[in-house]
Amino acid sequence: MIQDLKEIIYNTVIEANRKMTPGEVEKAVAGISGIDRKTVRLAIKDLVGLGELSYTYLYGASFLEKSFDRPVRISKRIVIKPPGKAYQPQQGDVVIDLAAGAAFGNGAHPTTCLALQALDSVLGDKIDSQRKPYMTGLDVGTGTGILAIALAKLGAKKVVGVHIDPCAVSEATYNVSLNGLAGQVAISNTPLENLKGTYSVISANLAYPTLVKFLSLLSEKMERGGVLVLSGFKEPASKDLGKTCAEQGLRLVRKETDREWVCLVLRKPGQP
Repeated sequence: MIQDLKEIIYNTVIEANRKMTPGEVEKAVAGISGIDRKTVRLAIKDLVGLGELSYTYLYGASFLEKSFDRPVRISKRIVIKPPGKAYQPQQGDVVIDLAAGAAFGNGAHPTTCLALQALDSVLGDKIDSQRKPYMTGLDVGTGTGILAIALAKLGAKKVVGVHIDPCAVSEATYNVSLNGLAGQVAISNTPLENLKGTYSVISANLAYPTLVKFLSLLSEKMERGGVLVLSGFKEPASKDLGKTCAEQGLRLVRKETDREWVCLVLRKPGQP
């Protein structure tokens, strides 16, 4: 019974469409399971102690979220783990070491998870797999560098991650080094419009207004036949963004959602 209760608690936390306080989780789980809140509270503490869930703090309030203090599988192949934590990879696993920091993108947020899952799918595609030796990647608004690192580990030969925040550039550079990719992934504060050349795969996990602002430029930076992964916005914005992408000549090939957040995968017509 206790194991079933813990599973209900865990699923309630990770499937919620917003952050939940411990009290909200207790109330919701007690209502679902019919088990008293004291027992639910003890099960929550056990899950935190086991590293399955963790307490986070924002604006003076505490919340329960999936813990990233241990290795966590994000997609079919991608596993994120803290540096120094032991993990025995399964065949085909792509393991990303990620140090905790202030920059956005540790895999906990649905937009990051969606983008990672999309990259895993795109770079696992048979057509794109054949192009891997020639693939280049670009991650715009790289934050911790997690998407840039994923691009490289999934097969892109050369990757650039850009961000205007010096703190993000510093953290991303460290994470790239942590993963032994300093010769493959370059982190820069160069403005997007000043980057040279075009890219096979571009990821951009940014707020909706920023994506709209940069969309034309992102399209220009894509090579013919290239792929664009967009995340960072919710369902109400996806229709308008999709229309704007179509006006740029980009074809929608995949749409995924998680707790109202949306990720679009688009392809530019033509052959590279």
